[in-house]
Amino acid sequence: MLGPNKLPRTLRGVGGIKLIDMPGVIYPPEVLTGKGGWGRRRGHVFREAPEWGITSAGAAQILGCTASAARCTLSRHRVKCRKVLDADNIMRLYWHREQVEDLAKRRAPVVEAQPKKLISVQEALKILGVSRSSLHRYCSKGMLTEVKVRYSSSARGLRLKSYYIKSETIKLQRHLQAMRKKQEELSRMRANWQGKRQEER
Repeated sequence: MLGPNKLPRTLRGVGGIKLIDMPGVIYPPEVLTGKGGWGRRRGHVFREAPEWGITSAGAAQILGCTASAARCTLSRHRVKCRKVLDADNIMRLYWHREQVEDLAKRRAPVVEAQPKKLISVQEALKILGVSRSSLHRYCSKGMLTEVKVRYSSSARGLRLKSYYIKSETIKLQRHLQAMRKKQEELSRMRANWQGKRQEER
């Protein structure tokens, strides 16, 4: 029978430490896998930049934003990174270049003015004569296309805004008008039919 000091330590953690692997014993994630971006074998920060990595400043140039905004965006999208203590003893994050470039391709384009073929949310609501919830419902059903762009404002920087295709919105407006007209005709026919039934009685 094993004594309390002779339990087998078959689980390996950061730095190669030996841990007890048994039900009920739970270790913090950083003990098993290390902190994000740190070396798992030794449990220490890396000293050399990876070949696949670029700094936060380099990622910011690709994404078209500030370095702090790039770090937040890349962390939110779980882009692979590594913490490196450079020769000047400054800790820097290095991000996976290909993942950063793929993310940049998927991001909304930057515009300085409203595109000519697009209309704002307020304009779409006015044309269709519906509420915002109805607007979102039309988009979810594929009846309307929402186009997201990053609008450049000198006062507030880049802001994500939604636009809609003008021609598509007008087409939907005509469809809704036809449906409303048809519904009014059906309601009028139903009312006439009910009036005749009452007269017959």
